[in-house]
Amino acid sequence: MENSKARKVLNPRSIWLPVLLGFVIVAYLAYQDDQFSKESLQLFSDFKLGFILLLLLFIVIKDGLNALRVRSLSHRTIDFYPAIRIVLLWEFAIAVTPPVVGAAAVLVFIIFKEGQAFGKALAYTLLLAILDNLFFLTASPLVIWITDGAVFPVVETTNSFLRNGVSKVFWLSYTSVVFYTLFMLSALLFFPRTVRKILSMLMDMRFLKRWKVQVLKQSNELILASQVLKGQSIAYWLKLLSITYIIWIFKFALINVWVNGFVDLTFSDQLLMLGRHLSMWIVMLVSPSPGNAGTAEFIFPIFYRDFAGQYSFISSILWRLSTYYPYLIAGVLLIPRWWKK
Repeated sequence: MENSKARKVLNPRSIWLPVLLGFVIVAYLAYQDDQFSKESLQLFSDFKLGFILLLLLFIVIKDGLNALRVRSLSHRTIDFYPAIRIVLLWEFAIAVTPPVVGAAAVLVFIIFKEGQAFGKALAYTLLLAILDNLFFLTASPLVIWITDGAVFPVVETTNSFLRNGVSKVFWLSYTSVVFYTLFMLSALLFFPRTVRKILSMLMDMRFLKRWKVQVLKQSNELILASQVLKGQSIAYWLKLLSITYIIWIFKFALINVWVNGFVDLTFSDQLLMLGRHLSMWIVMLVSPSPGNAGTAEFIFPIFYRDFAGQYSFISSILWRLSTYYPYLIAGVLLIPRWWKK
C-alpha cells in the first residue's frame, strides 16, 4: 500500500463517517422501537456493575493475546509494545474500513512501518488473515452441528425466504471465505509459483490485460512472503492456531458479559450466544459500512433478543461502546505521533 493511501485510512478524520452512520442507525432503531422511552433508559440501572471488571479483563486478555500472536508469528522479532501498537492501529483500520474491502493492505503498511521487511510484513498479514478465516471455517460447522442450527435466528415474517434469510447470507459469506482462504493458502504456503503462472495466463486475456502488471507484481510479493514462512515447525502453527481460537472466544464473549450483566444466563445460553456471535460475525463480513457501523447495531436484536429481551437495545449500545469506539479513540491518540516516527 502506498504511503498516501495508508494516510487516507490511518487518519483521525476518517472516524467521522462510521461514527455518523452508527449514531443515525441507533437513532432510527430508537425511533422505530415502540418500547423506547425515557422510562426504558432507566433499564441501564439494572446492570450489575461487577461485570464491568470482567469485561475489562476480557478486553485486556483479547488484545494482549493478539499482541502475543503478532510476536509469535514474527519469532519475537517484534517487541511487545510495538505489537500492542500494531494491534491497536489494526483495530482502528478495521473500524474505518468496510469488511467487504478489508484492512489487510493497511496492516501490511503498519507492520512494515514498525521495522519489518516488506516480504515479512506481507507474510505476517496474510497469515493473520488465514488464521482468522480458519477459525471461522472450522468453528462454524461445529457450532451449527452442536446447536442443531439454533445459531441462526428465525426472523418473524410471513415471507419464507426472509424468515431464513440469516442462514442464506451466512452460507453466502461462508462460501466466499472458503474460496478466499483456499486461494490464499495455495498462493502463500502450497503452490505460490503455480498460482503465479495461472494468474499470468489469465492476465493475458484481453479484458484483463490492463491489470496484468499490478497482479504479477502482487504475485511476486506472494512468492517473497511464502519464502518467509517456509520450514516452520508444527508447534509454530499449532501455537498460532490455539492463540487465534482463544482470541476470538474472548472477543465473542464480550456480548455475553453485557447481556449477563442484565439477565441471568444458563451455561447452555452462554454457549449458544457464542455460536450466535460467530454466525453474526460471518454475516457481517459482507457489510459495506465501515467497521460495520450501523450494521452491527441493526442486526444485534435479531440475534440476541431471545436472550436479552427488553435489554436488547441497551446491550447493543453498550457492546459497541466497549468494542468499537475505544479503538477509534486509540487510533486518534496514536496516529499523529506514529506518523512522525
